[in-house]
Amino acid sequence: MKRRLSGWAFAVLLGALVLAPARSWGAETNTNSLPTDPLAGRQVFLQKGCQKCHSIWGEGGTLGPDLGKAGVWQSVMQLAGVLWNHSPEMIEKMRERRIPRPTISTDEMADLAAFLYFLNYFDQPGDPSKGEMLFAAKGCAKCHAVGSTGGHVGPSLDKYKRDSSPLFLAGAMWSHGTAMARKMGESGIARPDFADGDLTHLFAYIQSASSDTSTEKKYMVPGSPARGEKVFAAKGCIQCHSVRGIGGHIGPDLDKADLHRSVTEVAGLMWNHEPAMWTKMQTLGIALPQFSDQEVSDLIAYLFFLQYFDPPGDVVKGQGIFMEKGCILCHYAPRGAEKLIAPDLSRSPALASPLALSSAMWNHAPAMEAQIRERGLPWPRFRDGDVRDLVEYLRSLRSTQP
Repeated sequence: MKRRLSGWAFAVLLGALVLAPARSWGAETNTNSLPTDPLAGRQVFLQKGCQKCHSIWGEGGTLGPDLGKAGVWQSVMQLAGVLWNHSPEMIEKMRERRIPRPTISTDEMADLAAFLYFLNYFDQPGDPSKGEMLFAAKGCAKCHAVGSTGGHVGPSLDKYKRDSSPLFLAGAMWSHGTAMARKMGESGIARPDFADGDLTHLFAYIQSASSDTSTEKKYMVPGSPARGEKVFAAKGCIQCHSVRGIGGHIGPDLDKADLHRSVTEVAGLMWNHEPAMWTKMQTLGIALPQFSDQEVSDLIAYLFFLQYFDPPGDVVKGQGIFMEKGCILCHYAPRGAEKLIAPDLSRSPALASPLALSSAMWNHAPAMEAQIRERGLPWPRFRDGDVRDLVEYLRSLRSTQP
């Protein structure tokens, strides 16, 4: 099924592709850090000609898969493996059509990877009819009005027609959550939980049924994971939650949670867990943090990117992969041999960061493909986690070498 862009996603992507200035590639960035602007890679995608073969949500070439699809890859090293696995087919198709294969620097790969990863952050358009049913079923109509329907205990939601992003609604739900919970308790209204997609449908219904006639639109800059990391610390989230073992242990370690979801799905999870969080914070005497609209956007982007970089791999598994995939045939010289057939991977500067590795694997693939074809060997393909384990093994060799 072809994925359609929500109005917010389309506006963001169009602005990124057409209006935003191109990034200067002069200085090296810290490619081990979370991206500040995940949309910066839109220029790389265009400049390198990726759109000739690949589409995003149905817009672009059809030779390769649609890169806007969910579940293509879950981390940077998985991206390296996916690019590597499909390299022979890509090389052949580009050769047939005389499309030059571009080289990609580490900086360019950092931006491109963040851009592709960020595409799944945007929601598919909601269904107003489903939203209308949810508005009644979840009890929203008992307190809030939209258009001519609903109660008047809480404020009318008509104004959200002006908002270009459901993040405005998510921020308001957090900010007014305790007051809403108190009022629902007084009125005997059960507090609703939201499943995946519910908030998107509700937002679509609110915008379609609103009686607001204003033509004004409120826009929000998409979240920045790097800024969100600072919000996470500044607002005290780190007092209760840890990320990769750093932080408090009152709540769950968030990098182990399934937060690689669309923006409204993450917002829904935050809403669902609010009562438990409030109770614990009250017990510990921690003030409930308040967020601006942009801080909500940045925080959710940060949570979305928590699994962007892989945890350490398994050395033993990596050694097995080095042998099983045939790397040992070219990248290992037995004692007494004059030289390696191919470079010593354990000394490669590409091991410095996952993005340097992704860049090196992409750039090296054509030469590798020619050698493998000449020797009649099978192309090594990696499963999830294989590249991470292989890198851990190669890094471990450095300590045993002179």
